[in-house]
Amino acid sequence: MQKTLRALALMMAVLIAAFSLGCGDDEEDEGPAAATAVTATPPSGSEVAANATIALAFDQPVESVAGATGSGKNWTIPVAASLNITWKNKDGSDGGPQALTYTLKAADKTAPKVSGGNVKNGAKDVDPAPLNEKGIVIEFSEEVSQGTVELKPEGGDVIGTEAAWEGKKVSLTMLAGKTLANETTYVITIGGVKDAAGNALEGGTVKFTTKGKE
Repeated sequence: MQKTLRALALMMAVLIAAFSLGCGDDEEDEGPAAATAVTATPPSGSEVAANATIALAFDQPVESVAGATGSGKNWTIPVAASLNITWKNKDGSDGGPQALTYTLKAADKTAPKVSGGNVKNGAKDVDPAPLNEKGIVIEFSEEVSQGTVELKPEGGDVIGTEAAWEGKKVSLTMLAGKTLANETTYVITIGGVKDAAGNALEGGTVKFTTKGKE
């Protein structure tokens, strides 16, 4: 009798454990997280050009943003004196509104320009060694959007580089095995770059010549 009871108890324990595991498998997977915060650039309260756009960065990817263009976490929207940002989350829920206010000034019609960096347009006798080691930096007169940038010897093929865009500058790092040579003229061509008001870059070419070997 005791053996029978022990056997029944063991079977019950096994059944309970199996049931528990089965229930665990039936738990629903969590859906995509809903965005709860958005950061605007320029921030609310700023003075901006009447034809500027506002960059919106969400803490989670969203499906859509009313009146804005973009995808995932990053969107842009035309500026207005008062904006109420609303969005649709990936899980189908609604987000917002988040109020933004701006002081509008005259429309910005000034195109951004190349303003500096560690190579200058028309420069000669440029030492290629530090450029090969630390990369090439091109600076702009104002913050710009990301665009395209190519480096090549004059009349030659494009040299493989990695571009890092940050505010008012872009940095070019040579890919493995790629270097600048001495006594060579190089051309950097920058395209697709605009400021926050949509003005295209003016003068997107930087040409320089490296010095001879010592």
